[in-house]
Amino acid sequence: MPLPLASWSPTEANATIFDMRVPGAWEDLAADYTYMPRGNAPLTRIFAIAQAHGVTTIVKEPRYIDADWRSQLAHFYNGNFRRFPSVCHRLHFFAGPVPSNLEDLSGLQDSYRGYSVLRPLPISPVGRTMLMAPPDMADAVRCESTEEINLFGWPFVIRAMPFISQDTQYHRCAHAALWMVLRHAHFEHGLPKRLPSDIHEAATGGVMTGRQLPSDGLSAYQLMCAMTTLGLSPAQKPLAETPEENEGCGLLRLHAMVCRYVNSSLPPIVISNTHAWVVTGYSRRGSAEQPRIHLWRHDDAAGPYIEVPDPWDEKEEAHQPWLSVYLPLLPKAFVDAERAELVGKSFVGQFARSELVKGTTFAAAEAEEDELEGPTYRTYLVPSTRFKRDLSVRGVPERLAVALRLSPMPRYVWVIEVVDRKLRNDGQPDVLGEVVLDATLTQFEPLGDPTSVMLFHVDDVAHLTGVDQSAALRLSLPRGAIYRTGSPAVQDFEARQSSLG
Repeated sequence: MPLPLASWSPTEANATIFDMRVPGAWEDLAADYTYMPRGNAPLTRIFAIAQAHGVTTIVKEPRYIDADWRSQLAHFYNGNFRRFPSVCHRLHFFAGPVPSNLEDLSGLQDSYRGYSVLRPLPISPVGRTMLMAPPDMADAVRCESTEEINLFGWPFVIRAMPFISQDTQYHRCAHAALWMVLRHAHFEHGLPKRLPSDIHEAATGGVMTGRQLPSDGLSAYQLMCAMTTLGLSPAQKPLAETPEENEGCGLLRLHAMVCRYVNSSLPPIVISNTHAWVVTGYSRRGSAEQPRIHLWRHDDAAGPYIEVPDPWDEKEEAHQPWLSVYLPLLPKAFVDAERAELVGKSFVGQFARSELVKGTTFAAAEAEEDELEGPTYRTYLVPSTRFKRDLSVRGVPERLAVALRLSPMPRYVWVIEVVDRKLRNDGQPDVLGEVVLDATLTQFEPLGDPTSVMLFHVDDVAHLTGVDQSAALRLSLPRGAIYRTGSPAVQDFEARQSSLG
């Protein structure tokens, strides 16, 4: 039986340790928070991931003060006739034993798999959740951020993509999707932490789809307005209705677009006619439905880390069709990934038609008979400080690395890497060269303008454009240099693969 709200947190409530190895333990704990006949899909998914991680112990904090729930309570639920408790339960997942007295939790970091906050809401209790991605996402490039939490005075670190479910009245699916994107941006990119009331207020007004309180959901205009008001610089792109139409979209192909933003650790929001969700990762996993790339999403109604084999063959009506993608660009990233890649490809194309290409690694990749084994592009946004920091670690030729570290750069840069597919598939360093763009360019920067590119490098050719009419620098480098990616999300992926292998 579910916990009655009246006894949600007795005055003398103490922490509880659950031994999940006991038969029926998962079902009994789930029943405490399952109030509706249809079940609790997000919690079911969370428990399934925890079990896949080998979780054997759950510690429950019974009087957890959650800022997100307090925000919802203060701005909506305190106006209800029914009284809602002000505290939550927080469940912590451990893949190992926990001392029964909870006095010494040191040494448990390696077994920590994350947490989930349970709100005193019968319809939708799953609140703020940070849970390690499931084992079957080991081969996925993922949007993740790091949070340090405190459990009875002991610090624990979890790296995950934040999740929350809608509460069905104050926050609907688009609110929840935006909360996930913003909380990730807070941890990963240093944007302010936004509470549910901030998101609700930012999305109020404009072109409405229905009531605002309780909320009937958000219009596309309201979603864009809220993203902008809360510190993002979003772009919106329509999506193709069929796979055949998608193939003709060039730079606006669905998988190409979302991968660029996942590579940048900027999770996109996708909307259908009736629902919204967040794309959190992709894997290069073949199947009959999608032979090249699978996507993963956080769906507030279904749970975190849901695999999406084929966006054009969704099983549930709520996900049909994928209408638009909302791209959560950061402030000072004025040009979007699609335009940045177009500029990068233009300059690589000029190089490929010149005499300089002969005998280079790029020419060798271009000579592959199978075009799926030839060169491709990996585009991502990165802080220039991180870009400079990683140069030597990535294996960039030292002469070039020194010149780049000494070059003035804006806060963010777009990097368009020229990638050897065969090396990528073999898990080897795969970058043959890269184009670096000032992220504060406009969308209409001429493709042939040499000052729009801060760096062009392929093989032994490197050209750094001078800033504000200062002299450009041309470097002649040793031939054959190939180095690792600078994409934050792909670097995380490669580090995981290295630890496994």
